[in-house]
Amino acid sequence: MRRKWLWVGSMILLLVLAGACAKKNVSPPAALQADAAVAARWQLAERLYESGGGNVKRSLRSAQGEELLELAAGPDGVLRYSVESNVGRNATASYDLQFLSTQGTGRISLEALDSEGQVLASRNMAFTGALLPGQQDRRYLDNYQGNWIKETLSSQEMTNTGAKAVRYRLSVEAGQGQHVLLRAFALETDWRRSLSAQLTGPTKTLQRGDSATLTAELVNQSGRMIDNAVLALQEPLGYGVMLQDGAQRLSGPWPEGEKRSFQWTVKAQRADAVNMNQPWPLVLTLNGTPLAQTKLSVADERPGEIFYVMTEDLEPMDAAGYPTAWGNQSGWLQPEEYRGQLIGKAEALNRIADKAGAKWTHYIAWPAVRAAEWAAERSAKNEWRQVVADIRTSVAQEAAKGHEYGVHMHGDYDPELPGNVLSYDPVSDGLWANHLKHGWSHLLEKEGTLGDPISRAGMLYRYQRILDQLTADSPQGQIITSRAGSFDFGNGAESEAASSRAYRAVGLWGSTDADGNQGGLTSGAYGNEIYLAGSSDINHPTATLADAALVEFRPTPRINIAYDLQSASVMNAKADEGMRYFAADGRVMSGVHGIIGFTHAMFVMGDGDWRSTSGGQFRALEEHLTYLKQRYVETQLLRFGTAGDLVRAYLDYYAPRPVVLYGQRLKDGWLRSEYALQILGRDIPVDAEHPHTVKVKYPLYHREDAFRVRVLKDGKPIYSTSGLPTPENDIAFLLDDKTASYTLEIWHQETLAKGMRFLQRLKGGK
Repeated sequence: MRRKWLWVGSMILLLVLAGACAKKNVSPPAALQADAAVAARWQLAERLYESGGGNVKRSLRSAQGEELLELAAGPDGVLRYSVESNVGRNATASYDLQFLSTQGTGRISLEALDSEGQVLASRNMAFTGALLPGQQDRRYLDNYQGNWIKETLSSQEMTNTGAKAVRYRLSVEAGQGQHVLLRAFALETDWRRSLSAQLTGPTKTLQRGDSATLTAELVNQSGRMIDNAVLALQEPLGYGVMLQDGAQRLSGPWPEGEKRSFQWTVKAQRADAVNMNQPWPLVLTLNGTPLAQTKLSVADERPGEIFYVMTEDLEPMDAAGYPTAWGNQSGWLQPEEYRGQLIGKAEALNRIADKAGAKWTHYIAWPAVRAAEWAAERSAKNEWRQVVADIRTSVAQEAAKGHEYGVHMHGDYDPELPGNVLSYDPVSDGLWANHLKHGWSHLLEKEGTLGDPISRAGMLYRYQRILDQLTADSPQGQIITSRAGSFDFGNGAESEAASSRAYRAVGLWGSTDADGNQGGLTSGAYGNEIYLAGSSDINHPTATLADAALVEFRPTPRINIAYDLQSASVMNAKADEGMRYFAADGRVMSGVHGIIGFTHAMFVMGDGDWRSTSGGQFRALEEHLTYLKQRYVETQLLRFGTAGDLVRAYLDYYAPRPVVLYGQRLKDGWLRSEYALQILGRDIPVDAEHPHTVKVKYPLYHREDAFRVRVLKDGKPIYSTSGLPTPENDIAFLLDDKTASYTLEIWHQETLAKGMRFLQRLKGGK
């Protein structure tokens, strides 16, 4: 009996867990459902006039939760919905609606009324039906462009109202079979014309942490008593200036012609450098309408950080037809070239870096490793299988030491990509690809999703998840930077926006393809080496913080540090140039800066042939790093770091909102895994008064096997979901305490499978 109840209880538990994994049915996006709870919003008894028969009015809710009103006129019916309000001599009408038929009457009007309700002036528009005298012709010329009409009208557009206008009326009319769907319909005071407003503050530059007073002077010139107006000061996006004593000031009854003054205390929180080197705007609003603006300039006296970052593209090369024998030049890529270039040279570079305390960022062309797996399936020998296994071991081993391995999208090697050509030669045991398709975006026009393998997002996901898993023991945690093959990120606003979204979909925050995407030099002068790019242009800093997307970083300086070509003295001089730029008089300028080198491991040659990993450029690199360590790192002016370290620090200082990444893996068991969470945004307030809803990726390699994700705050669950996988492998939770320790917990599907097998054994008495 005891075993029976144990079996029943366990089955119930597993069914609950399994049910939590089931997907909920979702209404079609276009579906509209009747909802009586919406009716109160539209006040039909006071606002709707109708005549004729067959009319229908319905309060609706869309699949997205929008509260809508549908008015459908019968064949000889008329429905007129109006809002009327005493909003003074300056009114703004706003509406968001659409007519659903090409026939019948569809009209919108705004009328100015005197104290007796007589119409003084009006603006009338016809969208369908007959055009009456005095109406503006807005009628549709075709039947395939009808859409939402979202507009605002000002009473200033009507003439001859004079001082007699005391009320306004906004109406929409549907007649003779016309249908109209309303999403918003309102009359409000035009506060910009109803108030004279000035906002003033200090003109001098504030230091971070300083407080200042802002004063607003306003005069009511609306033509009426103002009741229940809420005056507020709006902080800028990015938290550059923070209010210290609340945003709102309630005006109470405010007679026509009266002047009033208000004050706020603000604190300088972040430097202008965070706001694209522009002063921070503060906006005065009344009932949400902007009235006036002032700007405060903020400086940061804290010393900044300079990162020395070594990047390279880790890919195989045969070198047939090239003047330099970087490979065996047989005309086929062979296992020994993979081993020598992707393992031997990469590990040799890492050993040299380790001596100085530096770290490499390797952008490994994992599609080339996939091609090696493809060759192994065709080879009668074991070399391909072994070199693939050894590459995986090398990446995992070196990542655990702190070196970074990011994805390098050379799509020409991908055997699953339609149109690709891969060739295998059994005599030489070699493979070949079409290296004229050595990129990413041009091979994949479609942005796609993580589940669409033949798309930018889907292909990036396939390879990024492999590297995420191989580097799971890295102290860095989430890999957040990448370089496109041949810098083929996409060129032009539409393509760059699609690639930027694909990067973010897989958890990438940093790119190093600027200008290379349009055939130019990717390197940049000091001062232009790193920036927040706009959502559709990686080649320039974003114009506004609201449009910030990826962090773009460039090799430096314009003729950049090149580890395969330059002597130690040349590389030292280029680094010295950067140190002089960023650290005048021995003090690092505020912010985050980079001195960034670039090469391909296969091009770094030793004293011997292409297999050599000693002498030559390896010696030059060692001398260079020793120089940097002794002159700058040990004096704490410079930090060795990976590209991920640089981008994390940059986001920490410059991101407009908190950024959350998963960090080092803390636990990895058959039941669950746990990861530290990194909170970036050092000067962004995070507390009970400044909570943030943030998103974080859970590791891509848990996409298929995770059945529950939890966020823990100081060890206690604050968020849990079993609705997995989410479309872009992320979850959202409330961040409200920067001093707390947050962790991410992943429960594995394998747990459920093992539990079911255990219960089956119990049931069978085995």
